[in-house]
Amino acid sequence: MTESSELLVETLGRTYEAKAIQKMLAPLGVKRMPQPSSYFNDDIVWSAKASLRLDLYRAPKINDLTGRTYSTEDGWIMGAVHFLAPGSDDRIKAPYAGVLPGGLSMDASPDDAIAAYGLPAMDEMTEWPGFSGRILAWRTPELNIAMEFEDGTRLRSCTFCLIGCIGAWRNDQPEIFAP
Repeated sequence: MTESSELLVETLGRTYEAKAIQKMLAPLGVKRMPQPSSYFNDDIVWSAKASLRLDLYRAPKINDLTGRTYSTEDGWIMGAVHFLAPGSDDRIKAPYAGVLPGGLSMDASPDDAIAAYGLPAMDEMTEWPGFSGRILAWRTPELNIAMEFEDGTRLRSCTFCLIGCIGAWRNDQPEIFAP
């Protein structure tokens, strides 16, 4: 059986369909997923129940950001999936309960992540307001993966995305994150 997390990652670059995502997350107790409601070219949709955040982009914006054509219509496209644990956001009270792609769980260590995904393109200790820890990141031809480990050991977030994963990295480390 394919895990919900793998199905979610497979939706990257596709049109966001709230009912389809809700169905994928039903095993985690999710009964409703919101529709995007932003007037801007991007939106964030949360499922605090599943400890999940989805970044959505209007087709023209994600096509421009990635240099690819995901859709020619002006719909909402899945750009990133964030699997979260407490500390990543005030809304998150429990870690994502499902299995992450690669067979990892939210209690994975940095060594577990490296065993699952190989040597990262980026491995650094960093500090910014509200976070101090280790970041591992991988770039594949189709997507990026970024994992934040609070205090260097506790997984706080695991993100699969089409662009940057952390917006500033697109400029700070273009060799890893630029499309």
